[in-house]
Amino acid sequence: MQTQQPLTAYLVDTVTRERLAFQYNPNEIVDSKSTTYATLVVPGMSHPRYQYVAGDARKITFTVTFYKGDVRRQVAWLQALLYPTHQGTMLQQAPHPVLFFFGELYPGIACLVREVRAHYAYLFDPATLQPQRADVEITLEELVSQSVNAREVRR
Repeated sequence: MQTQQPLTAYLVDTVTRERLAFQYNPNEIVDSKSTTYATLVVPGMSHPRYQYVAGDARKITFTVTFYKGDVRRQVAWLQALLYPTHQGTMLQQAPHPVLFFFGELYPGIACLVREVRAHYAYLFDPATLQPQRADVEITLEELVSQSVNAREVRR
């Protein structure tokens, strides 16, 4: 009898194809989307009128924990996704997009990493003070190449 390995969430850098599997899956994921409306003030009206302008980016936010091992290197891998590549003083490439995998819920969603917040706490190596634990808040924004309508979201 073959035992099935548990699924773990991970990110893939779409340019380098490097992959960072999370040691532990996030306990909670916040998936948010908002919309922008222009407020039209009409003289004499008790309430404004609204005109749809555009949708804002879909944001996926979660916290992952790294424990033991090379915690600082794993955090640095995530932080590097916020930085561009330069050739001398010239911008060569914007920060790399990623694919976010979390089982069937997120089967490879194309995203930009918008924020990485590392919290180092409790455990530090006594000889080097290197962190032995980090809770890292990650905010992704979905990359979409064309407009999506309401029916497509409901599928």
